[in-house]
Amino acid sequence: MFCAARVCALQHTSLTPLFNPSRANIVHCRHSSIRSVTTTLHGFSRQGGNRSKGQTQRPQRRSPQAQQPHPTQQVRRNSSKTSSNNKLEKPEIIFSNNHVLVVNKPAGWKSQPGDGGGQNNNNQGSSYVDPKCLLTYLQSQELGGGSQKNFLSPTHRLDQPCTGVLIFAKNGKAASRIQVAWAKRKVKKIYWVVVEGGDDGLDFLISRSKLVNGSGKNPTYQLSGMLKSAGGGKGGGGPRGNKGGGRGSVICKPLLPNQTSVNGDQSNGGFRVCHIEWEHLKTLTTSKQSTTAPRYLLSVSTDTGAKHQVRALLALAGGAPIAGDLRYGDNYSNRGGKVDAPLPDGSVALHARSVFLPTVSLGGMEFLLDKPFVGNLPGRWREFFGVREQDVKGLR
Repeated sequence: MFCAARVCALQHTSLTPLFNPSRANIVHCRHSSIRSVTTTLHGFSRQGGNRSKGQTQRPQRRSPQAQQPHPTQQVRRNSSKTSSNNKLEKPEIIFSNNHVLVVNKPAGWKSQPGDGGGQNNNNQGSSYVDPKCLLTYLQSQELGGGSQKNFLSPTHRLDQPCTGVLIFAKNGKAASRIQVAWAKRKVKKIYWVVVEGGDDGLDFLISRSKLVNGSGKNPTYQLSGMLKSAGGGKGGGGPRGNKGGGRGSVICKPLLPNQTSVNGDQSNGGFRVCHIEWEHLKTLTTSKQSTTAPRYLLSVSTDTGAKHQVRALLALAGGAPIAGDLRYGDNYSNRGGKVDAPLPDGSVALHARSVFLPTVSLGGMEFLLDKPFVGNLPGRWREFFGVREQDVKGLR
C-alpha cells in the first residue's frame, strides 16, 4: 500500500532529472514507463488500494510527432533509396594489393567528398552519404586497407564528368610516397581526349603550339597558358566573348610559342604558368549524313595537376575544346572548334589513360619502374565517336 505523500516524492525525485535534452530519446521511454507506474499508484490511492472492475489504466497513445523516426534513421532511408536508383556504371578494378587500389573511374562519379558535394552535404545533414561519391562507395565495398578494410586516401582526382585511372592509397606510407612524387613532379599522367575540330582541322591548335619533337610518326607539341581560378565556379570565368576568359571556373591567358614563360607570382595577378604536351593519335571519321566537323583523338601529357588544366588550355588557348565540355567549349570567342551540345550521358571526353609512378618504391611493386597503370577507354566512346579499345591497342 502506497500513500499519496510517497507517490509525490517518487514523482519529484524520479522524473525531474530525466528531462535532459542531451538524452531526449532515452528520456522519453523512461518517463513514459514511470508515468504509467505513478498513474497506476494514484488509482490504488483513489480506490483505497483496490481498483474497481473496468477501471484498468489504458496506455496513452503516442503523439504523431513521437511516432516519427529518428532523424538519422530518416537519412539512412533516403540514402538507401537514392543508392538503389543510382544508375552509375560500377568502377573497374585495375590493380589492388596491400598498398594501393587503382580503379578505372566511369563518368558521373565524384572522386572524393567535396567534389560538388561529397560525403557530408550541408543541405542534407551531417549523416548524408552522397551516392555518387566514389571514395565512399569503394569503402562500403571493403576495398581499402586497415583492419576494417576502409582506409583509402585519394592521391589525385578526376573531374566528375571525366573518366580514367584513379589511384587510392591503402596505408599512410603509400599515401606519403605518392604525394612526394606528385610534389616533385615525378608522376607522368597521360590523358586521351576527343576534341572538336574547326574548319581548318587542327591547324589553329598547331599554330598556337610549339613543336618539341618532330621525329617519329606523330609530332609532339607543347601548348602553354597562364591559369587562374575564377573563384566563382561555372560562369565565373569572365564575360562571354572575353578573350582569355571563358565561362568555366578558371581563367586562361594563352602564351604564344615565342613568348617567355613567367612564374605565377603576385606580379602576374595570381596566374600560374601551365604547359601540356600533345600529339595527334587518330582522326575520327564522321558518317556521310553528319554535318559536324571532324573530331580528333589526342594524347595529352602533363606533370602538374592544376585545376582544369587540360580542358582550359585546349579550349581557350588552342581552340580545340574537348567534346561535351560545355563549361569551356561553348565560348563563342573560340577560334577553331566549338562544342554545340553535350554528350548523351553528360560526360566530357577526357580519359585519364595512364598514370606512371617510376620513383615510388613500395614492397612487391617493382614493376612501377617501367610500367604505368592503364585504363581502357569508356565503352560508350564506340557509340559517341566510333572508337573502341581494340582500335587503339597499337597507340600509346
